[in-house]
Amino acid sequence: MTMNITMNAIQNVILIFPDERPVFLREVNNNMYKVGPYFWAKISSEMPFSIMMPSIFGCIVYFAVGLNTANAGCFFVFLLTLILIYNAASGYSLIISAIFSNKQVAVTLTPVLIVPFMLFAGFFVATSSIPIWLREFEYISIYKYGYQALMQNEFVDNPAFPCYTNYTSYFPSASTSDAYTQGCGADPLSQISNMSLSVSLVCLFALYLLCYLISWIILWRLSSDHEI
Repeated sequence: MTMNITMNAIQNVILIFPDERPVFLREVNNNMYKVGPYFWAKISSEMPFSIMMPSIFGCIVYFAVGLNTANAGCFFVFLLTLILIYNAASGYSLIISAIFSNKQVAVTLTPVLIVPFMLFAGFFVATSSIPIWLREFEYISIYKYGYQALMQNEFVDNPAFPCYTNYTSYFPSASTSDAYTQGCGADPLSQISNMSLSVSLVCLFALYLLCYLISWIILWRLSSDHEI
């Protein structure tokens, strides 16, 4: 689900912005407008779509899959998580499309620049199995925080998983995790790191802001170096 919404966001940017890039550079250097107004007008105009798209996707998937319906708050947290994932991925793809002027190059390199972050999400391999010299990269992975938030939102305090009910923290300690394994089978949260739902959401929002800030700086540098 995280990968689906991320790739959707990336494709919506990576296939469009490289065509806007030369027009933007020409008009900025003709003093028709500055980088800041263009950038924030672009972000603001796309914001309704960036909220509506993951929300519609989430409304369909949540009930079709049969996720946690015992708590209405889980549904809205689920939508919020998808919105943050979508926008963070859009910001990351904006960085890629701002760096590479050729659309075909940007599209070709996107999987190379995206897939490594999937390996640090905890979905394919447990975070504890990642070599220590690579663990720094997991902290800039959109997949990591999105996957953590969705997993915790689904399993923690869900009546369908009573072993997680009445926990004092979002992530079980070693003893409670062992008790879960003995009483309920494999621990579904065993592959993700010890990070709360709220921290995961805050990290997603921080990545969203960071990606757009970096893309803004890149566009500003490009406009100052561009010759008509």
